[in-house]
Amino acid sequence: MARKCKTTLLAALSAMLSLVAWQGALADDLLSTARSKHEITIGTSNDAPLSFIDSKDNSATGVLPDVLRAALAKMGVKTEVRVVAMPFSSLIPALTSGRIDMIGDAMYATAARKQIIDFTEISFYNPESLDVAKGNPGKLHSLADLCGKIAGTYEGTTYIDMLRKASAACPAGKTIDVRQYPTIQNVFADLSAGRLDAAVVDSTLSAYALKENLSLSFELVADYKPEDKQGSGCAFGVAKGSEDFLKSFNETYSAMLADGSAAKLFTKWGLTPTAFFLAP
Repeated sequence: MARKCKTTLLAALSAMLSLVAWQGALADDLLSTARSKHEITIGTSNDAPLSFIDSKDNSATGVLPDVLRAALAKMGVKTEVRVVAMPFSSLIPALTSGRIDMIGDAMYATAARKQIIDFTEISFYNPESLDVAKGNPGKLHSLADLCGKIAGTYEGTTYIDMLRKASAACPAGKTIDVRQYPTIQNVFADLSAGRLDAAVVDSTLSAYALKENLSLSFELVADYKPEDKQGSGCAFGVAKGSEDFLKSFNETYSAMLADGSAAKLFTKWGLTPTAFFLAP
């Protein structure tokens, strides 16, 4: 899947660290909040098939909202899942400011992010893909092949650091021109238009975009090896101070993985073979 199972810039992380203790002290546990208010508002960067807003009724749609609804039902929590769309880089600030109750998006549970917010156990794995023009005219198969090329990704993701690291290893005078975009859709548009040589983005979102939009002129490099699948574990994000919710959700989702009900939800959205996404 796309490495949308997607680190926040270090400056932004540092700026938010001072808020953590204050927020943790004031926030009610999400479990009690959901039970009393009968609703949970999740933030999403609006990318199908993972987490997006249905244009027909503005409902939270995709495999992650489905997972959350199923888990909440098994936890005995009767609540509506509402959704707010925003750029990926805005999700953590929105959570720490109280604008949303959860991050219901494909976000890597990194050590840096865990200083700011808490995460559930890993819900699925979402390694990056290397996307190139159809036919791969540049014969690009690895990040090292991008030296001297123009490569794009979207703001707020770990892919920025990944591309910068690859660029630093390039020969002198042949670094990677790393372009950042507000959304993954902007990346796809410039890649299809030939303004990028390649893109490093979420594999799930790339595959789904190609399935849904035949006019896109790019492909996933079939023999590309993800840099770190173990590190591509995505999870739901919650504000500090929701230990009861985390304990209940983690136990419930573990049971869903064991009995196959989680795999059925991933199959529903075409994310198969499910073992690729659900097993490390």
